[in-house]
Formats: sequence, structure tokens, C-alpha cells
Amino acid sequence: MKIYYYDFGLWKGTEIHWMVNHVFPKLNITDYQIYGFEACKQYADRLKAIYSDNDRVEIINKAVVDKPRKVKLYHAQNQVGHSVFSTKRNVSDHFEEVDGIVFSDWIKENVKAHKVAFNILKVNIEGAEWFLFNDLVNSGVHQHIDVYCGQGHDVEKVSELESKVQDYYDLLERNNIHLYRFTEYLPHQNDDIVSVIKNKLKEY
Repeated sequence: MKIYYYDFGLWKGTEIHWMVNHVFPKLNITDYQIYGFEACKQYADRLKAIYSDNDRVEIINKAVVDKPRKVKLYHAQNQVGHSVFSTKRNVSDHFEEVDGIVFSDWIKENVKAHKVAFNILKVNIEGAEWFLFNDLVNSGVHQHIDVYCGQGHDVEKVSELESKVQDYYDLLERNNIHLYRFTEYLPHQNDDIVSVIKNKLKEY
């Protein structure tokens, strides 16, 4: 079975590295494709160079938003936590402009076989989870995602989304979306993603 891994918010690309070099080899998975989405051009370009000779990894310099548009990516003061929201904690007035995409549109256009494949989605996009998960549910794409993982739910870090936080958690609960911890930050606290994927694969 084809495995697709979609990684939103790459920074150093640590989780992609884990997938390529540890997770997939431990599961004897060889038929996979990785799509990494990174809004910051500097970070995306670095990872494109790293994986330039690996045709199973594609790095895409796009931001996830609510509708296709140019968007400002506000830079975090410590280089970690850039966000499309100017009211997110720790971002500065410095920004770069980036193309924004709606993921459900992108996957339908670029991954024709996603409905009959095993799909893993990792997310850490500093508040834009609000856009992503609403889009996944509204489009029905969430029904085809087998494993959700990442660091957490950064909508709580964005003051302009304060009134949406409970709506966000309600959305996830209503649609049985559970996020397994899988991040380079305090990795000893991560869920055993190898076992999670292995158990999910048994259902097929």
C-alpha cells in the first residue's frame, strides 16, 4: 500500500528525517512519498537542497491558509514559530510574503490516489491549524487521513483566535481527530509513532 506523509511546518525538517531514516525502515515501508510544506523560504530552500537527490521527498514553499492568496509570514524573534498571524506570541513586525494554499485543493490536484492510500499528517504551523483542520473537515479529506501527529495545538498562542479555541477543540472531537505527539521539541515525550502507524496499518 502506498504511504503518503504530509508534514506541515518543517523548520529543520527533523520529523521528515525521522520518517525517512527510522520510522519507515523499522516498518519495512519502501513505497512512500513525503510532501513537506514550509512557509519560510530560507528553511524550505535549505531542505530542498538536503533532499535534492531523494525523489521521494518534495519540499513545498507554501503556507496553509483559508483561501488561495498571498499572505504575510511574520517571523518569530528566536527563529522558531513563524506564523501567518501577526497576533501570535513571540512574532515580530518583520515578515515575508508567501503563497498561501488550501490543502484540500492541493491534495485533490496533486495526490490523485490519496483516497486509496495510507495517509499520515503531521502539523505544527503556529495557529494555522485553525485553517487546516476546518478545511480538512469541510472538504471531507479528514476521512482519508489515517494518522494525525505533531507538537500540539498552536491556536492557543494567537490572540485573534482566542474566541475560536473551544470551537477548534470541538471540531476535532466531533470528527474523532486525535493528534499523536511527534516533534523534535522534548522528543522523549513523543508517542511511539512506529507502533501507532503499525497498529493503524493492521486495520487495512
